Amino acid sequence: MKKRKLGKTGLQVSELGFGCWAIGGASYGPTDDRESERALSFAFDEGINFFDTADTYGHGHSEELVGKVFKPSSKRSQVIIASKVGWDFYHGGNRKNFDADYVLFACEQSLKRLGTDHIDLYQLHNPKLEMIEEGSVFKTLAQLEQAGKIRYWGVSIYLAREGQAVIQNGTSASIQAIYSMLDQRIRAELMPFCREHEIGLVVREPLYCGLLTGKYSPESKFRKDDHRNRWTREQLLNDLEKIERMKQAFDVNRVPLKQAAIEFVLHEKTVSVVIPGMKTVSHVEDHLKAVRAPQLTQEDIRQIQKVYRENELFQAGFYRN
Repeated sequence: MKKRKLGKTGLQVSELGFGCWAIGGASYGPTDDRESERALSFAFDEGINFFDTADTYGHGHSEELVGKVFKPSSKRSQVIIASKVGWDFYHGGNRKNFDADYVLFACEQSLKRLGTDHIDLYQLHNPKLEMIEEGSVFKTLAQLEQAGKIRYWGVSIYLAREGQAVIQNGTSASIQAIYSMLDQRIRAELMPFCREHEIGLVVREPLYCGLLTGKYSPESKFRKDDHRNRWTREQLLNDLEKIERMKQAFDVNRVPLKQAAIEFVLHEKTVSVVIPGMKTVSHVEDHLKAVRAPQLTQEDIRQIQKVYRENELFQAGFYRN
């Protein structure tokens, strides 16, 4: 497994990471905890060392699974655990909360679930631009860092201007953002800032909420325990049309769509790690193909970028996730 630098942290992260949202349950359909644990262990054995979770994933369940797999052995010292804070599910409902007292409290709860004395990368979970610009929450993260509760901190963002504001603050180790064949906005709007300031870039949703696996059709319906059931039929049809346009950019018989999706992201050297969601051993095996036997050519990459750039269809309809 190839490693990449996570910004200026000195951490060497596997270029393919493990996105742990789905294993928390109640987001991407049913899960099997035993299979989730097998998938985490298998990923580690195959060289993946970056595991990205959040306290809100399954209201702590994702963190518990990560902790169960890695805390009992020497594996903990060999993995980089990233988690997130900001969705308060402890006090009834789900609401954004970045108050200092809450962040300190939530960090302690995450440490307990993970069975560890520190979190390697602690990330704010999609704060608003106004909060980023105001900046007081960063003092709380610095407090946790000084106390040894976290090694480094970062921010998960929706929009490039939010990432730019974080970088201008001057102390973040990383930015987590959406990037895929179907949403290439940060390539011009954020990646140059990350390169200039040596900020680690964690890419989420490379498979566009699973649509780039090629499994879905206009007839597809999502279960109640799948967050995609909130999508309108119009949105789904629009995204599927984008995929059909994109498939004309390269030979899908030579490079399967889901493999090409991961390869496309990792083509960008600014990317430190890509974190597709995984629930099973077979998911891990699928994504390993993209890093062990990449098939996209430079011309394929150029064509994918060209299709995105020249088709107006791709300039709207982005989701927030």
